[in-house]
Amino acid sequence: MPRIIALFAILTTLLAGCSSLRFPGVYRIDIPQGNVVTEDMLSGLQPGMTPEQVRFVLGPPTLTDPFTPNTWYYLLQYQPGNGEMVEQQIVVHFDQGHYSHYDGQATSDLRERTSGYQDQELLRRAEDRRQEAAN
Repeated sequence: MPRIIALFAILTTLLAGCSSLRFPGVYRIDIPQGNVVTEDMLSGLQPGMTPEQVRFVLGPPTLTDPFTPNTWYYLLQYQPGNGEMVEQQIVVHFDQGHYSHYDGQATSDLRERTSGYQDQELLRRAEDRRQEAAN
């Protein structure tokens, strides 16, 4: 009986370790969660804007806390199938019902960081072919 328990424990440990492995040739989907906020969008914010105007520029916030209604959260967590996770947090503050400022910064190279290696390689090859055709 102790052998069966030990065998079960070993098999459970081995199977739990398989979840972090990345097997070659297995397709992994991209998982975007939250709002993408760009530098262009943030540059459109002006002090004194109403919440409706801010919502028009940035879109609806990911999170509004009922205990701090003057703070909106624009969160982004993007897990590419074949890449590293990208996180972004923008916090928009209102003072007396009007936009005052924001904290955080937009990820400037979001497209490059979220594109998988194969996508980047395809874009590089297409650019090489365009340059060859132009010459």
